[in-house]
Amino acid sequence: MRPLRAVLVAVLLGACVTSAPPPPAATPAPSGSAAVVVGGSTRAEIQATLDAQYAAMEKRDLTAFQRTIDTTRGSLRRCETELFDVAGRTGARPTPQVARVEAYGGYVRAWVDEGGDRGVARWYYRQLDGRWVRSEPTSTEVGDEKQTTVDGIDIDYWSIDEDILAAIREGTRMARDTVVRNQLGEAKRPFGIRFYPTRSVQGIQDCSVVGFHLPNRPDDKFIRFFRYWLTPDGRALSPATITFIQHEGLHWAQDQFITGISARLDWWLVEGWPDFIGESRSASYKRSVICGTPTPTYKQLADGPRSDLPDTQPEDAVRFYAFANTMIEYMYAQFGSSAYRDLLLAYKELADPNANLPKVLRVTPEQFHGGWIAFARKKYC
Repeated sequence: MRPLRAVLVAVLLGACVTSAPPPPAATPAPSGSAAVVVGGSTRAEIQATLDAQYAAMEKRDLTAFQRTIDTTRGSLRRCETELFDVAGRTGARPTPQVARVEAYGGYVRAWVDEGGDRGVARWYYRQLDGRWVRSEPTSTEVGDEKQTTVDGIDIDYWSIDEDILAAIREGTRMARDTVVRNQLGEAKRPFGIRFYPTRSVQGIQDCSVVGFHLPNRPDDKFIRFFRYWLTPDGRALSPATITFIQHEGLHWAQDQFITGISARLDWWLVEGWPDFIGESRSASYKRSVICGTPTPTYKQLADGPRSDLPDTQPEDAVRFYAFANTMIEYMYAQFGSSAYRDLLLAYKELADPNANLPKVLRVTPEQFHGGWIAFARKKYC
């Protein structure tokens, strides 16, 4: 979010019912953990906990909801509570479906289809007072932090994800290739990526954030990823996850072109370009936002979602990405593929849209805003 000066990609999720064949073999349990036994009824028991959780959200029963989560895991509790709050404003999503379960130390690792086009996530459950609750391994239970390299890209991960390392490596390489094809100029150094497997090892992050890149930090090449999904067979990162890696890699490309440029750009220029080029927002989601919510003013889109204001909700911030995405789409369609690069060069000299848009695009910000609204509504509505 703009006040923190971190460039990031955010997403809120829907859900639907699917099934999945078995993924690769489970990661070995962490040393010293008392392993749970996964039986024939375990998958149904975990699904029952999920059903109860989402029923509680629909009924707005906070007490029942809290009985389905491990309240001793502070970061997880905070984000699950946010999910409950969002459901109160937007409605509860269809319940995610458990495709497979396996043991991981004292936990059951559930491969969960979160629905929509995201893919399958890995959630953790443990027994508390005789019932299964959504939990996660602590920072001492995820194993060692490790590093691997693929085609010159350094990848950091934790041992808990060793069984999906091949998927992480190949998905990262695929995303990197898209980033390289769309670079604005020659890269000074390759980016790296770090996959954080649980809330407990992430630190304090906005719950809707998938990942981010720190601009103007030439000493820190890593983009951070906090949420990632796999294909139903568990052998590859999902296409949606690859688009999010592309998004963050394109932020890296912005900084490689002009170090620290995101600090000078309007927010929609910072986030819209990697979101559009990286294909990080589906057409259906863009349609729902463009056609179903009030359009922000140019100044609001220049400032970005104000997460520091009490009336800004997580779902409001995510919608801004759809607006920014389609603004870049309009720019490419109306002003050509070189317009974005030319605008960055203009903002390097002067951080003023009232000077730069007329200079580069030959329109005022208000004219661009009006043209974009007409374009987006014609295409999506």
